[in-house]
Amino acid sequence: MSFASRQRAALADLLDELGPFAPTECEGWQTQDLAAHLYVREHKLSALPGIGLERFAEKTSQVQNQVLHSMDYPALVEEIRTVGWIMRPLDSLVNTSEFFIHHEDVLRANGRSQTLTAKEQQELWPLVTVMARRVQTKAGDQLRITRTDTGLEKQIGTGERTVHLRGLPSELLLHLTGRDSNVELIADPPVLDNWLRSLLSL
Repeated sequence: MSFASRQRAALADLLDELGPFAPTECEGWQTQDLAAHLYVREHKLSALPGIGLERFAEKTSQVQNQVLHSMDYPALVEEIRTVGWIMRPLDSLVNTSEFFIHHEDVLRANGRSQTLTAKEQQELWPLVTVMARRVQTKAGDQLRITRTDTGLEKQIGTGERTVHLRGLPSELLLHLTGRDSNVELIADPPVLDNWLRSLLSL
């Protein structure tokens, strides 16, 4: 079973256990809203543009609300246990980060945690480097990123100002997508403010 599949199964089990009204780290969303989001992105092609583009977000929100009113919560969770037709060809590519991050969104909002193996941390590292480059490009400052599990260091970009970022790949990924995380972030105050404004939303 792939890392994405394991995270999907664990998240579905957690959603089942907690029910539809538990908190998540996604602002304004309870577990039922997150379940609807996960279902929509894999089954409703018309809703996909609004997941990535603000101008289409209202349409996506309407589709999510329709799903919440037309499907009961246990059925919704059952549906997301299996990858939907839209994402099936890209499951490992796009769902590794999606299901890990949203699993953490529910775990942490409910005072829980998971421990990843060294192999799982390594599986997240390529995603960290891709997202780090996206944030660095937006921020315009040089990024020096360090893995605290292996000591590996990577420089991204050539800006005159530097941001130093240290942590496990799992925590780095959460940080880069705008979530609270256990990372060390060092930069001069204006550089730090610019970096934080440049973080991604997922």
